[in-house]
Amino acid sequence: MPARSASQRALKGFDLPKDLVYDIPPPKRLGEEAPNATAFVYEEPVPDATDAALQKRCAVSKGTWCGEYIRQTPVPSRPVPRGSKDCPNACSGWGTCDHDTGFCLCPAGRKGQDCGEKDSRPCTGEHRHFFFPNETEPKSSVGPDGLDVDPLMPGWKPGRCFGYCDTSNAACYCGWGKYRHIPAPPGSPPWTPPVQQGRALSDACQPRTDKDGKLSFMGQLNGGVPYEQVYGDSGFCNNATGIAGSCGAFLEVAAPYDGSVPMEQTCLNQCSGHGECYSGYCRCREGWYGMDCSRKKAGSPMEPGDHEVSRPWLKDIVQIPPAALESPPPTRLRPLIYVYDVPPAYTTRMLQYRLLPGACSWRLFHGGNLTASTGWTYGIETLLHELMLQSEHRTFDPEEADFYYVPFYVTCYFWPIMGWVDHPWWHAPNVENRPYHGVNMITELHEWLTTQLPWWKRRGGRDHIFLMAADEGACWMPTAVYKNSIMLTHWGRMDLNHTSNTAYHPDKYSDFVDGRWTEWRGWNHTALIAGHPCYDPKKDLVIPAFKWPWHYHQSPLLGAAPLERDILLFFKGDVGAHRLPHYSRGIRQKLFNLAVEHKWFDKHRIVIGTGEHVRGDYSQLLARSKFCLVAPGDGWSPRAEDAILHGCIPLIVMDEVHAVYELILDYDSFSIRIRESALEAVPDILNAVTPAHLAKMQRHLARVWHRFAYASGPMLRAEVRNHITEKLKAREGKVATPPDHPYQRHTSFPFADDAFGTIMQWLYHRIPDTRGEGAGEGGTEAVGQ
Repeated sequence: MPARSASQRALKGFDLPKDLVYDIPPPKRLGEEAPNATAFVYEEPVPDATDAALQKRCAVSKGTWCGEYIRQTPVPSRPVPRGSKDCPNACSGWGTCDHDTGFCLCPAGRKGQDCGEKDSRPCTGEHRHFFFPNETEPKSSVGPDGLDVDPLMPGWKPGRCFGYCDTSNAACYCGWGKYRHIPAPPGSPPWTPPVQQGRALSDACQPRTDKDGKLSFMGQLNGGVPYEQVYGDSGFCNNATGIAGSCGAFLEVAAPYDGSVPMEQTCLNQCSGHGECYSGYCRCREGWYGMDCSRKKAGSPMEPGDHEVSRPWLKDIVQIPPAALESPPPTRLRPLIYVYDVPPAYTTRMLQYRLLPGACSWRLFHGGNLTASTGWTYGIETLLHELMLQSEHRTFDPEEADFYYVPFYVTCYFWPIMGWVDHPWWHAPNVENRPYHGVNMITELHEWLTTQLPWWKRRGGRDHIFLMAADEGACWMPTAVYKNSIMLTHWGRMDLNHTSNTAYHPDKYSDFVDGRWTEWRGWNHTALIAGHPCYDPKKDLVIPAFKWPWHYHQSPLLGAAPLERDILLFFKGDVGAHRLPHYSRGIRQKLFNLAVEHKWFDKHRIVIGTGEHVRGDYSQLLARSKFCLVAPGDGWSPRAEDAILHGCIPLIVMDEVHAVYELILDYDSFSIRIRESALEAVPDILNAVTPAHLAKMQRHLARVWHRFAYASGPMLRAEVRNHITEKLKAREGKVATPPDHPYQRHTSFPFADDAFGTIMQWLYHRIPDTRGEGAGEGGTEAVGQ
């Protein structure tokens, strides 16, 4: 996870060679440019229902899951139910009423059944002490005027503010000057905008002194910036052209960062064009409801969304699921998935609290209302949620659902929310044991599912889907949730009697909490997670991490001309030099030291090193490598995705751990797996692979590599299409690839079988298992054939 301090990393590794830089020659493209040749042209994929097309789509799959989905008979659509329940006190004018359940969805700063209570998240320089479990109000350094009571008072947390603090989400703004924040007058109705938004101040933009030169809470820690740069006449809070830098890169606002230039903020499916987005929370318009404002109250007319009328730039993002249409198509494909509108505290509240715009969300708006992928490591949490909401498989009728998706953003909570200020916690105020909080968060969510709605109890949770994107996946999922539910995870560790192997101390889930926490609810989190593996191939699936198209822009999958693969084995990243010895199970460390000691680069063209040692474009280096190392980090590491998306054969080194889709694809046909004890033999093993066998593996990989790319939804679909189009239009579009080469450049993309489509196909196959039909609980008999 991000934000790991040097002290938490505990530098106990080894020294990196100071003079090591791999001398990698320039890449060579295969084939020759034909001067008068016509460039390749992008083509939209054409549906093909022939048996040959089906065999091609399902090539290299294990079992029957792929063909079952494709051959299914569509089911008739039903009239879409529309809720009519009212909410208490109309949610006090603050929240959105869920007319299906009568529950209020409250924004940041509000709580209670009717959103009538304040839920303050004040800026502060300290946390509550775990000696006082009955102390329920968060610590605050904010006075009645919204300003810090004494900036010279010691105490720092990332959310302390030498300015004006918005206590609904702990956002910090200029407190003085021309661009200070001026709140709405006292007693204003809900959602009244501030008189002046003002400029936001990040943690890196706090003055180190006051105007008289006395050290502030930041200066006392040798941090901060000069007072004049913030509050001087030419400073950030007074001058439109004042120094920005780290001062402006805070919150999702357009330059000049004072709220004067309107810009969209990122919300799930942009509120379906039927609401206003407030940093991740959708405030739905009258009659519209749901986390994404996609539902309309019974008896109300259906109006067109903003993306169709007043905000055309949203057309590239918003996708209305067929279930939300006034006249849906006559038939649908299963699985039918009901997406819970869980309390915002587990999802959209996290987005309002995150403050750092590049964190948590898979995409982000920029000036001019342009949106782009962030490349966020854990962006799968918001991406998969949004794809579920937009999907043709979504149903609004829980009675007919095959599955129920339960969204929650636990990695977003871990960073950058947890400990930023003194709220929220689950439950003890301590940042040294993150799984403790995660377990309690999910336990509370499970309590909500089992006490407020009937669908969990119907099948004991067997048809409920959870995504666990944390470093060690579902290892610390509460047993009450894990034992029956379907886990989508990146970490396929299978041993039952497992303990945490992360080298990041706050993530060690097998550590007991401090005995002084016993008065806090959930203190015995280790007892709540006992008795289950991290991943059960009978019911769970290891899915790809999210890689945005630019990450693999040099791949023939996106239309790039193939390169000569002149690197035998490639790995660029953390080699554990400054980590605890058990990081990566010691695999990366040992391979790196073997490569250096035995000069594997000179002898075998094996490249293993950090960014200091390996120069050049990462995508290009992957695209010119024959084999790529797939080894763990603190837990999962997206190296299989990196390899496969570039046509590089995975060399898998992680005992008793399934790689992505290893359950459902014939990995033996396009990868090599070795034991962790066989690292010294790596050069001999790889050099023994004949060119013919390598080409055979590459041809098999080329039949499935698109399944590791997320290309669903209008924005990602357009990005993939644009990358392919640009590559084919460029000079390399006239370079003829040798006809027998395993990686022929793509001139289209099989969107129906991307990563999200693959998950849907596997889920369709799993329907009987959730109902006790067919194979046993988990469906191993059908899948493993």
